[in-house]
Amino acid sequence: MSVTKETDELRRRIDAADDAILAALKGRFALMEEMRELKAREGLPRVDKEREKQILSRVVAAVEPRWRDTACGVWERILSGSRGEIETIARGACAADGKVLLCKAKGAKTTYLPGGHIEFGETGAEALAREMMEEAGVEVDVGAMIGVVENSFLQHGERHCEINLVYEMKIRGASAAVPPVTSQEEWIEFEWHDIADLASANLLPAEMERFAASAATK
Repeated sequence: MSVTKETDELRRRIDAADDAILAALKGRFALMEEMRELKAREGLPRVDKEREKQILSRVVAAVEPRWRDTACGVWERILSGSRGEIETIARGACAADGKVLLCKAKGAKTTYLPGGHIEFGETGAEALAREMMEEAGVEVDVGAMIGVVENSFLQHGERHCEINLVYEMKIRGASAAVPPVTSQEEWIEFEWHDIADLASANLLPAEMERFAASAATK
């Protein structure tokens, strides 16, 4: 399908709008950090529900009805990041031919089981299947939940807390014993790592090693 000049111009304008959104978000994130530091110094509660209601009311008033759910969803995610809430993540333990599928940020020295955040209204299994399609372009069969891992860590000097729901996972319709998995995102990559040598993978959180190893026996 050929791209017309009109389509190309519209895409250029969309890219420019995205750049403006990203610039505004960077400014918003910086202000959020200032507010967190100020609240900590003055002993104020980290979450102000009334203030959040005011912000969402402004969003609702500024957006036409057909876009309100989308816009409110974006702002709710921004507000969630400012609260320091516990994140809930679905992860998959996928093993084949003595190897386990791992994911990592490009250039990183640590890995993690693939998956992602559970969105409102989703089950953990649904979230895992969606994330694998979005990030790896593969359909997966999600099996039983095999464990829960709580994790707390510092990232860029800020405390993060998460609950990981770990599921059995198989790549659907794989024709090879260890099917290639190619990232659909620029900043992450997937790799099949020997289960017998998980220590060298620097898998985080460390408790995940036993779930990755157990996947080989399923």
